[in-house]
Amino acid sequence: MTPRELVFEALAKREPPTVPYQLDLTDLVRDRLAAYFRDENFEDGIGNALALERNELLTDIRGDRSRDMFGVVWSHEQKGDFGVVTDYLLKEPNLDSYRFPEPDEGEIAAKCERLAAARKTRFTMYTIGFSLFERAWSLRNMEELMVDFILNPGFVDRLLDRIVEYNLKVVDIVARYPVDCIFFGDDWGQQKGLIMGPVHWDRFIRPRIARMYAHVKAKGMYVAQHSCGDIHEVFPALVDAGLDIYNTFQPEVYDVVEMKRLYGRHVTFYGGISTQRLLPFATSAEVRSETRRMMDLIGKGGGYIVAPTHSIPDDVPTENILAFLDVVRNQGAEK
Repeated sequence: MTPRELVFEALAKREPPTVPYQLDLTDLVRDRLAAYFRDENFEDGIGNALALERNELLTDIRGDRSRDMFGVVWSHEQKGDFGVVTDYLLKEPNLDSYRFPEPDEGEIAAKCERLAAARKTRFTMYTIGFSLFERAWSLRNMEELMVDFILNPGFVDRLLDRIVEYNLKVVDIVARYPVDCIFFGDDWGQQKGLIMGPVHWDRFIRPRIARMYAHVKAKGMYVAQHSCGDIHEVFPALVDAGLDIYNTFQPEVYDVVEMKRLYGRHVTFYGGISTQRLLPFATSAEVRSETRRMMDLIGKGGGYIVAPTHSIPDDVPTENILAFLDVVRNQGAEK
């Protein structure tokens, strides 16, 4: 079976002959592995199950700074990270002086065409990162936005609705192409519990998530959601809204076996191999053992894409990345 076919088996909750896998990398690690393999295109040959394109469009403006399509300027002094906002555009709780962007149809089309080319062998995902809460705080400032939840809820409603409208326009463009899935990225979790708490999540995030998921489903695509941290409190709402794939599935914050028991009939889990503790600090033998254990536990009955819990950062040794790859690439031989 192709990696793409393995993903569809996992989504159907049929146990595939091997667990589909994915190795997502930060730019620094990608460069390091390209040098190791002496091949700039090494990712084409490692058997990844997913092909991903990101909606983010960053324009370099000077030095280590870039501007995103919403006009937010990011500093990239810390290499390997998305960056830090240098100045928040919404200094007051109103939208009077801010003009929302329109999706760049040409850029989106080019990315979707690349996905279409990869679709023969890989499951294709168009990623809308900073898709709601993160986009709001990147414009307003997280502390101010949290205060607005309480003092200025009408403003928060207007801001989030405008972000949703932008996202739906992106989905409409992507839906013109043979893309399998929309992958929303929006961090809601801390190491323990939600950043904004379940009451505010339910008030502000849940109805917008339901609207976006329904729009994607109406276009015939699957829905994936990324959120770092512990978001177990909202999993029933995500299932009700129609979530198909959840990432990052961090073993530091979840009882992964219990999560599979509770939600595995509905959700395919993508991740599970820790970039917080295991990959940076374990031995390569420990990485091999834990990767096998996760595939055996969570892969049973389908519903699992084994992967690091996040794009691998630069503190992960090359030998541990190779250990992960060796295990996932040789499942058939081991069986």
